[in-house]
Amino acid sequence: DGELEALRMLTDRREALTRRRVQTVDRLQALLAELLPGQVKRDITTGQAKAMLASVRPRDIAGKTRRRIAAEELAELAAVEAKIKKSTAELKAIVLARGSRLMDLHGVGPVVAARTLAAVGDVRRFADRNRFASWTGTAPLDASSGEQNRHRLPHVPETGG
Repeated sequence: DGELEALRMLTDRREALTRRRVQTVDRLQALLAELLPGQVKRDITTGQAKAMLASVRPRDIAGKTRRRIAAEELAELAAVEAKIKKSTAELKAIVLARGSRLMDLHGVGPVVAARTLAAVGDVRRFADRNRFASWTGTAPLDASSGEQNRHRLPHVPETGG
């Protein structure tokens, strides 16, 4: 189904953008820590980084270069965050268009719902909930021995993605 393929591509793309965002934030924080020793905390927002960068007026060539590179990283961060936001909105639209109610579940947003739909495909292909549970690896298997009754979950290899 074309929608499922689109979901797979979009979820993979958003995952790559998220990795790129983390790398950009790490580089930006390292540059800001050199420009403003002792003033940069972890997990700063784009707005905080912008304000910090605006407060820096280096005098030497190394400092000026560091500030320029930090400004470029900040611009890259803003661009990546805009792409992530657009990608998330696109995923949400497809999930809703498919009539999925996964996002009604607590803690399930558009990304998790899209990833789930992309992995499962058409849930009607499973005869019943037990077959689905078996496919997902959440159906307990009997592992009893003698008088001891036990169950375990089967090992399910990752499907990639």
